[in-house]
Amino acid sequence: MAVSAADIRKIRESLPMIREQIAPASSSFYDNLFAIAPELRQLFRGDLDDQGMRFMSTLATIADLLDDPEALGPELEGLARAHAGIGVRAAHFAPMGSALMVTLGEALGPAFTPDLQGAWRAAYDNFAAEMIARGGLT
Repeated sequence: MAVSAADIRKIRESLPMIREQIAPASSSFYDNLFAIAPELRQLFRGDLDDQGMRFMSTLATIADLLDDPEALGPELEGLARAHAGIGVRAAHFAPMGSALMVTLGEALGPAFTPDLQGAWRAAYDNFAAEMIARGGLT
């Protein structure tokens, strides 16, 4: 599913608020993920604070590139290969998306309206489908 221009605008408008909360959001993302899917903990061997910061930074980069498929493609290609290499499977994207929505809700509070959540969900679903396809994730 393509992300609409209106969704891209909403996502970009929310990025400054997310960036303000990036340190707490990055660590809470993994807390939320492991509460939803504790079996995924085994995929993460490094420092989760560092990993969380990379995740949130990558999320912001992807949001910045949503309407530039020529720039977004190589970003997704590299991410897909890296994730395939550590054992990420297609089924892992659903709990990650749920954890992301919870984390964004915590970071944005009342600003995370159903409309904004729908925009982020569409963007994440598109991102996940591309990652799965590009990484040959099963």
